[in-house]
Amino acid sequence: MRGGRDECMTSNGCGDQGPLIRFPFSLKHQPHHCGYPGFELSCSENNKTMLDLPVSVKLLVKKIAYKSREIIVQDPDNCLARQLRNLNLAASPFLFKFERDFTLFNCSSDKTESSRFQSIPCLSIPGNPVYAVYSNGLVQYTDLSSCRRLYNASAPGNRDYGDFMFNGSAFSLKWSKSICGSCPEGGKICRLKKSNSREPETECIKGKETAS
Repeated sequence: MRGGRDECMTSNGCGDQGPLIRFPFSLKHQPHHCGYPGFELSCSENNKTMLDLPVSVKLLVKKIAYKSREIIVQDPDNCLARQLRNLNLAASPFLFKFERDFTLFNCSSDKTESSRFQSIPCLSIPGNPVYAVYSNGLVQYTDLSSCRRLYNASAPGNRDYGDFMFNGSAFSLKWSKSICGSCPEGGKICRLKKSNSREPETECIKGKETAS
């Protein structure tokens, strides 16, 4: 049987300056019915709100925009490229708002940065710079002599400016509207439905949505 309403109350969770946390998100210490599967957040040792993604990827949560279904995150160590190799969004409920595929190379000499080359200082060491190259057919026309392929990765970006994030810049992840359906438009609250179904189901209940 479910406990009282207090255990799922909306809150700033990890700290006074943290984002508002409510369904479909929940914190690890809350009962499982407080959030939708895959939307669990945690608090770091310094009271920052963190999103864990597969496989072993941890991102700092800056803001959650519930109406547009976006969570704004960034790499806590200012080196997103280091985590992109392990990131598997297909095993999560999230998608990059904008993305592009890259191949990362470790080179033994500096290359002239251009629209084809994007340097990644946080992965580079003196004499061995690391670059990201668009994986759209340009690789075969790019001078990669003295370079060794590391791995392929999809990187989040800004559609308007053509910038793609490999460092500590914030970026957006989106989630599907189907999770809560028409609850927000009807002025109702969405929550996990008690069901014997294998797939999680939600329901709309009376209540006032918190604006965000």
